[in-house]
Amino acid sequence: MKGVTHLLLGAAVGLYIGYDALSSITASMVSGASALIPDLDLHMGHRKTLHNIFALAVFTIIVSIILDHIGVRNELIPKAVALGWLTHILSDVLNIQGVHLFYPFSEYTVSLKIARSDSTALNILVSIISIILIALRILRFTY
Repeated sequence: MKGVTHLLLGAAVGLYIGYDALSSITASMVSGASALIPDLDLHMGHRKTLHNIFALAVFTIIVSIILDHIGVRNELIPKAVALGWLTHILSDVLNIQGVHLFYPFSEYTVSLKIARSDSTALNILVSIISIILIALRILRFTY
């Protein structure tokens, strides 16, 4: 998937974990940004080093520890971090290349082999679904 597709999907899903408009927007921003983190492994074993549930868990725990250390008592932020990261991993499972979901414990690749990551059709489809999810959540706050 393209970065913008990951960002949109992470932001869309993040909107749904808040308990009001402000917390939903906060979660959306954190989740959208976190959805971009797994691609930082582009030059160190792409779809392996950061595209797994172990890296997701470690990073989420580190975020929780840092927030606790600086006195921020907000469980929504670590949840949004984990959710954004997870949307990235799961959307990359749609790609032919797949991801090493259980790395470093297993080299097994998980893939639904639907399309290449640069598939225009798949990126547009996931982006449209994300935009619809965002619009539906915003409409809920306005009524």
